[in-house]
Amino acid sequence: MYIYKTIKLLFKPFNFSPSSFSICRSSSSLRSEDMICKMWKMLISSFGGESRPLIIRYYCHEHLRVSIIDGNSEKECRSRALESVKFCYVVGSCNGLILLSKTGMDLYDRENRCNKHVVLNPNSKNRGVTIINGPSGGGTLCGFFFHPKAKECRILNVRQSNNNQFEYHLYLFGQKRWRSTKKLYFSYRPDIRQRSLNFETRIDDHPAIANDALHWYISVVGEIMVFNMITEDFSTKPCPVVVGKGGCHLQHLSVKDNQLCFCYVSREDQSMDIWILENYTKWSWVRKYVVHLDWDLNKYAPGENFLTADFFLGVKVICIQKNELVLFWVHRGMFSYRLDKNTVKRIRLRKSHMDSLMRDYDWLCGFQAYHPFQSINERESKWEIV
Repeated sequence: MYIYKTIKLLFKPFNFSPSSFSICRSSSSLRSEDMICKMWKMLISSFGGESRPLIIRYYCHEHLRVSIIDGNSEKECRSRALESVKFCYVVGSCNGLILLSKTGMDLYDRENRCNKHVVLNPNSKNRGVTIINGPSGGGTLCGFFFHPKAKECRILNVRQSNNNQFEYHLYLFGQKRWRSTKKLYFSYRPDIRQRSLNFETRIDDHPAIANDALHWYISVVGEIMVFNMITEDFSTKPCPVVVGKGGCHLQHLSVKDNQLCFCYVSREDQSMDIWILENYTKWSWVRKYVVHLDWDLNKYAPGENFLTADFFLGVKVICIQKNELVLFWVHRGMFSYRLDKNTVKRIRLRKSHMDSLMRDYDWLCGFQAYHPFQSINERESKWEIV
């Protein structure tokens, strides 16, 4: 009976107001939500298990659809406001919020370039959305993060300037305005890719966030670009792996236990090397895990559109939480790999129209890690972003 009541309380949505980003909370409200976080941890421990990574699933079929996957089930964030959003993609999540962008060209209206962004709160009672206009002069979103000192979510935007440099701006949720970063220009920007269907470009907007900094892998120079969210300085650091002339199938920055990690799949190997940045100050890396990808084709059979010529090209790292690595293999499925046991298990996904959009993965559909609301004690904050 206690467990049943706890589950009902945990899944009762908070009464957040999506029309306002930042409100001052009463002490009784803070105590109530801290109690829910504690009860959640007690519930998990009572089953002898541990929390699973939460995954955002999104796809655009007629209109945008967003759902949250916990490894065992999937719950769609139904909202009338999302029905008016035709073409959008997930930039990232921060403190329970999901940021989506409409920047770029609409599929059927190439002349109409839009610069609007959508913030969705899946925990709010009516799952409303808030529209944020991009900065004057345009640009592209390349990061969504929680500032540890300002105690608010922020968005990082980049655009090319006239002097062959790149110009960066921040959106402050508390003040609801854009401003330039303290160091306005930098020589690099996150990697971009182009979609052949309509020449739309998309920037790498999934930085690995650790040690109060955002990190992107820059393939042009083979280095890691760093943005310090406190000082707002930009810099580059060496990558632990030097890519050979033959290239590679995967280069991906992620975070494990608040440590930066680099996932790498070469063209000559059938495994993924995971490097961990053990000392951030000394920038000291160590290759800690080797994930073998030559899985049983009968047990984990690929789909009919799976191309054997690009066998490992479709491997995508979604997230790493504790000892669980979540991978999505295009045309093969989603998998949970235990780094401590070297075991793999398929994560069953609900069938949907997304299955027919796989050729547009990362454009009209995709998966991302969901970062839920944290307890007040963990954030030491009097404010909540809604």
